[in-house]
Amino acid sequence: MSVKPSVPRTLAQVTLRVVSAIMAIIGGLMVVGAILVFLYRHQLGFPEDSMWTIFAYGGIILASAALLLLTACLGLRAADDSSKVGPYRALCYFVGLAILVAIVWGWGMGMFILFNPVVLVSTVTYVLVCSQLADKVADEHERGVVGETFLRTGRQRTLHLLSEVMIVKGAIVGLMAAVMALAFYSMGDISLAASLGVSVADLERDLIENAVAAALHLGVGALGIWGSNRPEKIMPFFVLSTGALALDVARIVSGVAASGALLATGTDTLLDLVYTGSCAWLAWKVWRQPRELVDKGLIVRQ
Repeated sequence: MSVKPSVPRTLAQVTLRVVSAIMAIIGGLMVVGAILVFLYRHQLGFPEDSMWTIFAYGGIILASAALLLLTACLGLRAADDSSKVGPYRALCYFVGLAILVAIVWGWGMGMFILFNPVVLVSTVTYVLVCSQLADKVADEHERGVVGETFLRTGRQRTLHLLSEVMIVKGAIVGLMAAVMALAFYSMGDISLAASLGVSVADLERDLIENAVAAALHLGVGALGIWGSNRPEKIMPFFVLSTGALALDVARIVSGVAASGALLATGTDTLLDLVYTGSCAWLAWKVWRQPRELVDKGLIVRQ
């Protein structure tokens, strides 16, 4: 059983790591979207003589994706080593300045573009989130603040990764819920529901469910990270992951009983079963782990 020290990260660096991971995922999805624009232009309704429009549209998507991926790479590097936060901080301030110039230019042209969805999301992301995180990490580096180092086994490292995935998923779901809520109040509930082809009640229920799901993922993921760093604190995560596993099993059993086919329950349900089962098993093994490490002389009994 190998025991390795973790990368020391402060809370700001941990947050920066999660934000950068989300930006990397979104950037990758945008690259896929640009490729689909080029490959399936006819299905998307672009005429034969609109190649310039296609390349311009796809090029804008690729440029945005490249910016997100660059920001994510620099952010992940700064999350591992606070001394390398300078390029990330400079990029965030540069993008923030570009957004400000675009807003001022819009005012000069008689357009109020601050609440344009793209401008608004970019402003919140780079000005209010990324720049603030960059300043915090840089300030901690100047003051010599260093995060705590933990000794983790392979099981702990795996559980830590799964917990980070859970937090990233929760953050993405929460971001989607926030964007939908913003559109809900800016466009009006009836207009937004009509554009999505659903009723207002269904839209409100989906918003509430997404918000609750995001909060649960963030909370349980945080408990998983806490427990993966401190095996003696893993029990709350084990209880929650075991409960989620029981719910997934119940959903699959009821689905099979109703349809008579395992795949009828849905691939997402089966993947959730594997994920929650892995988390519960790892949490159990991590909980039993300290006594094994003591017996093998890898750690000293406290």
